[in-house]
Amino acid sequence: MWNPANPTPAAPAGGAGDTALGVVIGYSGWQDISLMTQALTQAGINILALVSDITSLADQARSYKADCILFSPTLPGMNPALIQELLVNEEHGIAAVGLIPAGSTYAPEYQRFGMKGFVTTPLDAVQVQRLPDIVRTSVDAARSERAARTFTPITAQDALAILDSGGWQQQSIGVFSPKGGAGKSTVSVNLACALGTIAQRPTLLIDGDMSRANSHVFLGMEIDQAPQANLFSFYERVVSEGTRVNRYVVRAQTLQMHIRPYQNKLAVLPGIPQMHMAGLPEFTADMQRTLDIFADLLREARGYYEFRVVDIGPDFNMPIHWAALSNVDTVLLVVTPERTALSDVHNILPALEKAFGTLQRFRIVLNGFDEAFGIAPKDVVKYLGGKVPVVATLPWDPNAARLAINQGQPLTLQKPLTELGEGLIKLAATFYPPLDTLLRKRPVKKGGLFSKVKETFVS
Repeated sequence: MWNPANPTPAAPAGGAGDTALGVVIGYSGWQDISLMTQALTQAGINILALVSDITSLADQARSYKADCILFSPTLPGMNPALIQELLVNEEHGIAAVGLIPAGSTYAPEYQRFGMKGFVTTPLDAVQVQRLPDIVRTSVDAARSERAARTFTPITAQDALAILDSGGWQQQSIGVFSPKGGAGKSTVSVNLACALGTIAQRPTLLIDGDMSRANSHVFLGMEIDQAPQANLFSFYERVVSEGTRVNRYVVRAQTLQMHIRPYQNKLAVLPGIPQMHMAGLPEFTADMQRTLDIFADLLREARGYYEFRVVDIGPDFNMPIHWAALSNVDTVLLVVTPERTALSDVHNILPALEKAFGTLQRFRIVLNGFDEAFGIAPKDVVKYLGGKVPVVATLPWDPNAARLAINQGQPLTLQKPLTELGEGLIKLAATFYPPLDTLLRKRPVKKGGLFSKVKETFVS
């Protein structure tokens, strides 16, 4: 136990089975430190070290295998990515509790990075009394997260690579295909799972397919269990509220009312429960209103989710589909290696280029690729006039895809991964490069009996 008169920390509390927890405090307010040490030690929580800079905080937390850090976001050099790094540390996961200055806006940002709880400073009697329970609850939450089947720990070297890797930005990603059955929903659902569940970046999956909204099926969700959490109910609420004041605005509260949590940092806004709803006045009475509300939805979601993935239906004459195409940052065009599918994409590119002035936001995802089909990725680029690059080539594996749908278990979350699941995570890594590091730690099941038989006949 730490003694203010003797700052040498005690031995670490040890593994998860020990009842005594150990914490490292990174803070410089002496009065608050005095109150914290008294409250924590009386509650049987060991204080392993007191530090006043970010480097010492990370080093001491790892060295003493702390269960939790208590930190101020104003520490010199504080980087919110440290919270995620300590949580996924390979040897010992460490929870984070914030000491947040009253009136500041740090809390939402650090919660998005995995902060499990916080108190406001300067501390008062109520905050001090709550602190031990917040520490215990935060440690329990971190351990539960690490115990999840989808959790993948990383080494210190991996963490350094993640923190150092750049080239990624928060964005909205639309997944679109002019042809049904191309695998659009498979791509959008698994892309969102890779970003929100494996990479643990705050991610929102929006099912905007007004012709066949079924992303919830891929996730094993029963849409009837939350009848008010879907795109139609969301629009109904926004239109109802806006009609009274003649101004249609998406409020954060309205958005949160209609989404459903999935796993880790992934949330879902399911699509319309029944197809006839696509023709109801909430969507069709005022096309500009429909477009504006969807644009405002993405704008509001940007404040809470680093990635917004939209499953877009094939008919871009529908207002929701066009609104999604118009407002996302990147559009993934999913196409299968067939002349008919390629022709469909080839024929819509001029209309898209005319509407948006450029095709720079568009990328091709070649789904269901096999060399035996006679169309190579370079042939796809050439056929489309070199205007849209291929960013991912996903292998042909219909059995794995169908099984994942029927079981409600996304391909990217399976262990071991199939080659198709691996390809989908690699696609997600083009948006969040650190996923490459995590992917190397996941076993991949290379081709089963079906693949071996096929290779024999192809040979």
